[in-house]
Order: sequence, then C-alpha cells, then structure tokens
Amino acid sequence: MTTTPRIEVRAGPVSALEMDRALLVKLPPLPWDLHREAIVVLDESHRPRAYLNRCKHLPVPLDGGTRDFFDSTKRYLLCGTHGALYERGSGYCIVGPCRGKVLTSIDLRIEGGELVLVLAE
Repeated sequence: MTTTPRIEVRAGPVSALEMDRALLVKLPPLPWDLHREAIVVLDESHRPRAYLNRCKHLPVPLDGGTRDFFDSTKRYLLCGTHGALYERGSGYCIVGPCRGKVLTSIDLRIEGGELVLVLAE
C-alpha cells in the first residue's frame, strides 16, 4: 500500500486568530502552482479552519491581493474579484458565480498552541 507524502507547515500561534482577521500562510510551491497560500480563519464556533487562498470560480486569490478576506459583516469569506461569499466553517459558496462549490480545505491541527497545516502532496 502506497501512502501519500505529507508536508507540515507551521502557521503561527492559535492566539493570533481573531474573528475579523485571517492568517495568511505561504505554502510550498508545486511545479504547476508556484505561489500557493493558505488562509486560516476562525469559524462561527471559534474553531480554526484552513483553506487554499483560491476562488472556486477562477484560479485567483480570494483577496485579489488586497489581504481583505471578509465581507462587510465579517460573517463570510469574500472573493474580492467576483463578490462570492463563502461560509467560514465549511468553505461552501452561498452567493456568486461559484455558488454550490466549496473552497479547498487544508487539514489543520493544533500542537502546543501552534497551528500546523498538513498537506497531502
């Protein structure tokens, strides 16, 4: 049985997360994707969630380079390019051209107060 190699990326302290702020984490490049980033946010229950910083409609960063990841209410993740809204806890798109699609989730664990992203490459 072959196992998929896993890469771990330290994302920072859990204490750095707040409901109105996303942590941006640089990910190791892939041959076809040299500028990958993850965003780590708190969901509605204040649990950390990690997603690839990429809209599901077009391959653009959610923030479009602005580093602003939330709608005006801070309730949803916002695609600055299309206005799509994604639920924080599931990554599910509720409004926009990618409605019904889900952001690419990244496994996350907490180790000694630190956020660790676990990538299957």
